[in-house]
Amino acid sequence: MKILNINLDKRRIGFILLTAITILIFICVFILLMNNRTIEMTTENYTTILKNAHLDISKYAGKKVHTSGYIFRAPDFSKTQFVIARDMLISDDSANIVGFLCEYPYAHEFENNIWVEIYGTIIKGDYYGPIPIIKVNNINKITTPNDTFVYPPN
Repeated sequence: MKILNINLDKRRIGFILLTAITILIFICVFILLMNNRTIEMTTENYTTILKNAHLDISKYAGKKVHTSGYIFRAPDFSKTQFVIARDMLISDDSANIVGFLCEYPYAHEFENNIWVEIYGTIIKGDYYGPIPIIKVNNINKITTPNDTFVYPPN
């Protein structure tokens, strides 16, 4: 029979505890950073993110998002609502308007069809049923990009 004799003094115990606490803090910060990461919606991933957010709102609710598009309004929108729209190519001669419904207190200050970039947070909202809505924190007018179209999701 072997006896394991570990001699720990206060300095070693303190070092082990400090190391363990530092590792735990690092893991917590890493998890927080990954969860607070901003979703960048681009021409390539725009419709895939849009589709997935509609399929599972709870997975996207609370996520920060950055994207660009043009201001589009339906007749029944309030003065604080607009769609951050893109034209999705269906065929060479056919396109549909797609995008997230957005809410912004000063949305009425932005004209229809102007291009903007937005930063916001996806929330679970309601527009003829539950849908993801971007609660806009920041909006900036931009010039129309060269590639204005998006393509159907994967």
